[in-house]
Amino acid sequence: MGGIPGDASADQIRLMAQLAKDYSFDELRVTHAQNIVFPHVKKADLYTLWQKLDEAGLSTANLDTVGDIIACPGLDYCSLANARSIPVAQKISERFGSAEKQAEIGELKLKISGCINACGHHHAGHIGILGVDRKGVENYQLLLGGSEGADTSLGKITGPGFDEDGIVDAVEKATQVYLSNREDGERFLDTYRRIGMDPFKEAIYG
Repeated sequence: MGGIPGDASADQIRLMAQLAKDYSFDELRVTHAQNIVFPHVKKADLYTLWQKLDEAGLSTANLDTVGDIIACPGLDYCSLANARSIPVAQKISERFGSAEKQAEIGELKLKISGCINACGHHHAGHIGILGVDRKGVENYQLLLGGSEGADTSLGKITGPGFDEDGIVDAVEKATQVYLSNREDGERFLDTYRRIGMDPFKEAIYG
């Protein structure tokens, strides 16, 4: 909770390398979602591997939830960026940090890009955030309805942008609309496609 998406310490990287050697035929795969996959683990070794990852703070069960954010390096590290991505990701992670809240919301793919180059794939997130420069001030556009799956779609901008705290509030309001309107078995994306943009815009902009 509150960490940087895709970030790991040197000790954590060394541990994962050793665990891959011990349990996964010396192979790790880094996904575009900024997660690590051990591709060749025996079922009998899964619990032991999980215990070792858990001891190192690497066992958070948040795959494809609002806590499993994809974010580019943003203005903190990238000379192309117009806005910071990492602080926004950290604030969202803190806002939705509890396992209970993430479980209640379910599958929700949130992606953040610090500029139009879209290294965070914001346009393909169920919720996407795009950082822009608005007359020298960092500003964030909110997009809804994107998907990178077989049901591919591009996210649509909700309206005027927000400052750093405002975009976090807007994400929370969007999830509240989803929770109030979803039907059994619906993901955020499914509910958005069924009810359309208007209820979200009304909640976000009032």
